[in-house]
Amino acid sequence: MSTQKDYIAEEWQVVVTAPLLAGMLVITSDPAVFGSIKESAAIATTINAYGQTSETELIRDIGRAISGKDKAQMPELPTKEGPGAVMKDILKHCHSAARIVESKSPEEAEAFKAYLIDIATKTAEASREGGFLGIGATRVSDQERAAMSQLADTLGVTL
Repeated sequence: MSTQKDYIAEEWQVVVTAPLLAGMLVITSDPAVFGSIKESAAIATTINAYGQTSETELIRDIGRAISGKDKAQMPELPTKEGPGAVMKDILKHCHSAARIVESKSPEEAEAFKAYLIDIATKTAEASREGGFLGIGATRVSDQERAAMSQLADTLGVTL
């Protein structure tokens, strides 16, 4: 099992920001003002829960790092280039994080990938999308489902 001390600072920044970005991927895929608020809260809640209860020391360390004093330094995303470029950058970042974990602790790689997928899933499920006044809204939009599928493909896992 690995912990924060097993990673150099640059590697740790990539690993520790990946869970935040996995949730942001879903938000970026289908942005809605009120939905984004609930979805952002779901990211924080899920990371906090994993940080307290995960059987994986690495994931507990990530949770402590994100909720601790030393906030994760988010990478600069190409926001001026539009949501597609942002999503592509997020996927690349999550892929890099998974590869770093795999190189340091192969036995934790699958748990880390599942963690990222679960954060994306809980983010997508946090608010209803579409419809009018709640009528016809769905729990997970097609765009969010596509983003989660892209994340799974990027990480080499099955949803």
